[in-house]
Amino acid sequence: MISVFCKFYENLNASSLAELNTVYTQNVRFIDPVGEHNGLEALHSYFDNLLENCTTCHFTLHQTQLVEQHGFVTWTMAFSHPKLINGKTLCLEGCSEIRFSADQKVCFQRDYYDLGAMLYEHLPVLGPAIKWLKRRLNQ
Repeated sequence: MISVFCKFYENLNASSLAELNTVYTQNVRFIDPVGEHNGLEALHSYFDNLLENCTTCHFTLHQTQLVEQHGFVTWTMAFSHPKLINGKTLCLEGCSEIRFSADQKVCFQRDYYDLGAMLYEHLPVLGPAIKWLKRRLNQ
């Protein structure tokens, strides 16, 4: 069951969203630093919007762990967005907590990643301020 999840993310693109129902339950609960999305239709809209706005988006999966119906996957997302640092490719490290239903589909997913590293640090006004603050906190 975790292999289906991994394969989906390794091949994620706008056309693969048609396969979302083979990976997720109808009532899936998906949480990440951007927000919470409940239900397959809401998740499809969220992914569709993300992929539409990115020039590239690719996941490399690293470690997987599954105990009964509960698992974790670590990953790196390489993405580019035309409004972030002139469309250059950025890499973001993250981890997904996933829970599977009895029919071996994902019914819950929570993604953990640094939203600042993904977005805020690359914005013209906020970026330098956040980087300065991080340096100050590390002294």
